Amino acid sequence: MNAHVDIDKDRFESIGTIAGRLVKSFRTERVWDGKPITEPGIYSGISLDDYHGNRDLLDGPSISKSMLKWLVPAHGGSPKAFWGRWKWNPDHITPETTKALDFGKAAHCLLLGDEIFEEQFVVRPDTYPDEKTGNFKPWHPSSNVCKGWLEANTKGRTVISRDDLKMIERMRADAAQHPLVQGGILNGRIERSMFWKDPKTGIWLKARPDAIPRADGVFADLKTAASFDEDFLERQIFDACYYLQAAITRMVCLGIELPFDTFALLYVLKDDVPDTTHAEVSVHEIDRGEHVVRWSLDKIRECLDSGEWPGARPFNDGTRHIQMKEWQKSRVDRFLEQEAA
Repeated sequence: MNAHVDIDKDRFESIGTIAGRLVKSFRTERVWDGKPITEPGIYSGISLDDYHGNRDLLDGPSISKSMLKWLVPAHGGSPKAFWGRWKWNPDHITPETTKALDFGKAAHCLLLGDEIFEEQFVVRPDTYPDEKTGNFKPWHPSSNVCKGWLEANTKGRTVISRDDLKMIERMRADAAQHPLVQGGILNGRIERSMFWKDPKTGIWLKARPDAIPRADGVFADLKTAASFDEDFLERQIFDACYYLQAAITRMVCLGIELPFDTFALLYVLKDDVPDTTHAEVSVHEIDRGEHVVRWSLDKIRECLDSGEWPGARPFNDGTRHIQMKEWQKSRVDRFLEQEAA
C-alpha cells in the first residue's frame, strides 16, 4: 500500500528555478573598486581588515554579528556599550586583541587558505639571547631583545608561537580527513563578503562566510573549540553569537536572492590530539536570531535618529529590588536553620 505524501506546491522549486537564482548570484558578484559600496551583493577583493575596520567600506552604517553582543541586553549589552565600540562612531575605542582571537585567525588562515599566511602572521622564536650573557632564555615579551625582534619583524602582522603553529598544523591534518571536508563542505567562493541594506532602517548587514557554496544553499563556518562537550558547544551558540551569525547570513542571502538551506558549524578541537566534527544550527535558533537582529536594527536606527545611546538598566533601572539567586537563598536559610537547631 502506497503512503500518501502531501507536497507543498507553494514551496516547491524546480531545478531550473534554483539554477536561475545561482546564475543570478554569480552575475551580481563584483570586484570591490576601493570606493564605498552602494549596491547589495557579493564582493571579492575586500581584505579582512577592510571588512572589519573600514568605516567607509559601505555608504552607510553597517553591522555584523560580532558587534551585536555589545548591544543586546540578553548578552549583557546596551546601546551605550555598542556605540562606544562601533566603527561608525568616529570616537570609538579599539578593543585589544586576545591570544584566543589570534589563534582562531591563524587557524582560519591555514585551514581555509583564504589569505596568504606569511602576509598576515609571523611566528616568533621560542627563545632569545640574553643581552649580557648571550645564553638563550625562554621568550619573554618584556625583554628588550624580544621587544626589538617584534618591532623589526611584525610590520602589522599578528604574532603566534611555534607551539600554536604546530597545533594548528595538526588540526589542519585532522580536519582534512573528515568526510564532510573531503566531500567539499568548505569548497566554494572564498574571501567573499556579502552585503545587504535593510530597507526599513537603511543599515547594512554584513556577512563573510568561510565559503559561499557554488551549487547549493549549505553554508558552513569553521570554528575552533576548546571542548566537544555538548553542553559547552550549546553554550557557545549563545556566548559566541553563532545563532546571530547564521541569522544574518540567512537575511543577507534572502536580500540578494542567494539560496540558503542550512548553516553548519565545522568544529576543530584545539587540543594536542585534535578532532573534527560538525553540527547544523537549528532553524529555530536561526529564527530566534533573526528576531534579535531585527530588534537590533530598529534600536540602532532609533538611537542614530535621537542621538541618544542609553546605558544598561538592570533591575528596571533600580525600581526592582535585587535579590540573591534561589540556590543562594536556600544555602543561607539552611545555615540559619542548622544554627538554630
